[in-house]
Amino acid sequence: MSTTFNNRLTEEQYELVSELVNNALVKAVDSMAKMLKIRVDASHVDFNTGDVKNFPDLDLLGRFKAHLVKLVFSGDIRGAFYFVILDHEVDLINSVCLPEEFKSDKRTENKLMKHGFMSEIENVIAALSMKEISEYLGVQLELKVPQIQIIPCDQINEYFEKENKIYKTAFHVSSVLKGVAVNVSPYFIWILDQNFLDILRLNTTE
Repeated sequence: MSTTFNNRLTEEQYELVSELVNNALVKAVDSMAKMLKIRVDASHVDFNTGDVKNFPDLDLLGRFKAHLVKLVFSGDIRGAFYFVILDHEVDLINSVCLPEEFKSDKRTENKLMKHGFMSEIENVIAALSMKEISEYLGVQLELKVPQIQIIPCDQINEYFEKENKIYKTAFHVSSVLKGVAVNVSPYFIWILDQNFLDILRLNTTE
């Protein structure tokens, strides 16, 4: 895991955040691996103060479709978790990893079940990450119902520019949860508002 040290954080604050993010991603990887029954690694991990940065690789994919899932949380800190997974990766997961209970002979029902399986994975990972934030910083947070949309890859960076403005992003985490044997690499992104940094400072000595 690597990130550029930002002078808005003291060394103690940076160490606390680093441990928080690392533990959350370890649990995210473990949950995704167990549910998909594949090996998963966290890669391209970046966390820092300020806005979510652009993802040039997504722009290069042009009009290819991606599934974008947003899970808003509220409470002592405002923000959201996001998953971006390419359309063909969803199909690959469904063909290789879909459990029997999510399969159906009816085509329409089968499609809904496949989306339900992906949503279940994303919900579990988001809830675990929210729990890490809550426990590390002693805050109360509530996770909302997922918002799902299908969006062209070359519109995703523009989408996050708008999200940065909505939440006035004070801290972000971006990562890729990469399947080792199965070629799937969903992006897992956090956006947190200024309350995150304020509460972080209250939990550390100046």
